[in-house]
Amino acid sequence: MLAQAQEVFFLKATRDKMKDAIIAKLANQAADYFGDAFKQCQYKDTLPKEVFPVLAAKHCIMQANAEYHQSILAKQQKKFGEEIARLQSAFCAVVHPLTIEVVRNLL
Repeated sequence: MLAQAQEVFFLKATRDKMKDAIIAKLANQAADYFGDAFKQCQYKDTLPKEVFPVLAAKHCIMQANAEYHQSILAKQQKKFGEEIARLQSAFCAVVHPLTIEVVRNLL
């Protein structure tokens, strides 16, 4: 799966402390791949149902990572408003799906 391969490159770039611009691009591409995989797998009955939450979670996590590393770039360029907006977006990318799942479990 392309998404998993891209995630490995993201993890390696993070571990090797590469530039935040590169890490953000890798995370963004991984998020896109996980999102595409989620959309394509929804209409197939061949996969177990446990796969869908994993794909959705990885999509959100990669999206949050991309926003976080973009916020670091914005901070370096002294674009503090953009930094705050990107951090809020990263926070929402992780928290929003969790709150939906909690509410769904309560109903």
